[in-house]
Amino acid sequence: MTDYREYFGEGGLNDRLDSDSYAAGIGLSEEEIAWRKAFVGFDGSHAERLEGFEDDFRDVADELADRFYEHLADTGETAAVIDRSSKDVEELKRTQKAYLTTLADGEYDREYFRNRARIGKLHEMLDMPIKHYIGQYSVYHQLFLEILSDRTHERLTAVVETALEEVDDIDSTGSATGPKVVVDREELLQRLQTEVDAGYQELESLLTIVNLDMQVVVETYLESLLTDLEIERDRFLALVENIPTPVVIIRHASDADQQIEHVNPAFEQLFGYTVEDLSDKPLEQYLRSRDEYQFLEDEEAEPWAVQDETGDRTALSEDEVTLETKFGQRTFLRVSALVDRPGQDPVEYAYYLDVTDQKNREERLQVLSRILRHNIRNEINVISGALSMLREDELAPENLIDPADRSAATLLEMSEKIREVEELVAGAAELHPVDIAELCADLLTTLEAEYPECEFTVTVPLSETPLVNGTDSLRVALENVLENGAKHSNAEPPSVEVTIVESLDGEHLDVKIADNGPGIPPEEYEVFTGDRGSSQVTHASGLGLWTVHWIVTKIGGTVRFDSNAPRGSVVTLRLPKA
Repeated sequence: MTDYREYFGEGGLNDRLDSDSYAAGIGLSEEEIAWRKAFVGFDGSHAERLEGFEDDFRDVADELADRFYEHLADTGETAAVIDRSSKDVEELKRTQKAYLTTLADGEYDREYFRNRARIGKLHEMLDMPIKHYIGQYSVYHQLFLEILSDRTHERLTAVVETALEEVDDIDSTGSATGPKVVVDREELLQRLQTEVDAGYQELESLLTIVNLDMQVVVETYLESLLTDLEIERDRFLALVENIPTPVVIIRHASDADQQIEHVNPAFEQLFGYTVEDLSDKPLEQYLRSRDEYQFLEDEEAEPWAVQDETGDRTALSEDEVTLETKFGQRTFLRVSALVDRPGQDPVEYAYYLDVTDQKNREERLQVLSRILRHNIRNEINVISGALSMLREDELAPENLIDPADRSAATLLEMSEKIREVEELVAGAAELHPVDIAELCADLLTTLEAEYPECEFTVTVPLSETPLVNGTDSLRVALENVLENGAKHSNAEPPSVEVTIVESLDGEHLDVKIADNGPGIPPEEYEVFTGDRGSSQVTHASGLGLWTVHWIVTKIGGTVRFDSNAPRGSVVTLRLPKA
């Protein structure tokens, strides 16, 4: 006779299961087990009746296991649980047989419930929802009723047959072989009722032990989930408390009623307020600069109400705000997430990134750029005017005037390029899908007219439209590289070949632009690749490659430079797929 109990504890996940700790987690001591049994009325008579099912359970163990996993496999959600298990279906069936037969174990001690606690943890590890676990007991209930129906039917049949045998205890001649027996109707009914009661008591015992089992399994399951949640909560709180960025947690009872629930140490250090200080007034009244808050009051605006195009409050937002700190006014990027909780007030989590220095630096660069470009244009105009006057002088040396004229034109062109670069790479740009093959083809059509002697080709060995996540500035980056290859090539004939392939990681498209020119000098691009420090940038590092580098890296791409065989360069723009 197979002892299915030996199948408990088999399988790949069991090395990660500590039954003792799970039992201890729900306080499953000997005293606790005794209390639980007493609470549901489980006593020795229940244990005795359950022992009587041992043979029945062994007889139907195979049928139960088949039913159990057929029931699981019928639903997509529950079938996924089987796929997540390290055991195959046959191993799982053996475990199910072990569970059924041990219901008639007779020794309902700590070891018995320790195994039940392990089952609860196992189902939590397999991400089986509690509703599925408890729902599977319907298979057991149906089987119990079938067994009880058969057992009760057998007992009732035996009572009736015994009564009929007593009535028929006369010979074929009609003379009694013994005293004539008269069946007592009330006695027969009482005997039948006794057997029905026995069946009811067996059902009660089965339901009671299953109740105890479910208590332990579900408690272990919930305890494990709560432990995981507590770990995640502690990690979150540790992050909030230790991050050097100010963080505030706000409960929104309504749009007008906002309760500050928590601020982290970085917030207290920067703004000088604790959560107790912020309990009686809106947060923005404390933190906004006086002029800005007065403006908001005059406009009757909600300072940090987050709304989308439909007017509904959104879950995630960014807002640039100027706030008063202990160190004066600072500019912050306020990033917040609003979490809706069913039946509870929404909670907003916000953090503040100090962008004051960045904003000031951008402003300084923009001002310097404008002044520099303005002054260059003015000075070049003066130089150009002087050169024009010199040209009219027959005694002026021509070999000095022409180089000066060319240098002036170069400086003026550089001034315009600086302005174009500033417009292209400064500020935010909306990312959108770009058909990179179509864009390249369009650019080559324009360049073919400008450089008719150059051979342009585009190769796209892809099965689908090559879409990348880019901006309108991507056109300028590609044009710079393509035109550079055509303009500076000294080959006969010059050629520029574009190949668009998928990267090995599957997340990017590589636009490889190969030419047969003299090649790009390493000092032109080594500053981008890290092989040359930014302080080593020479006069040879033109704005064209810098423009390409800034545009591509801004959208999350990279630029790579290689030699082409037998001569020329290969510039690879790795761009994120849309």
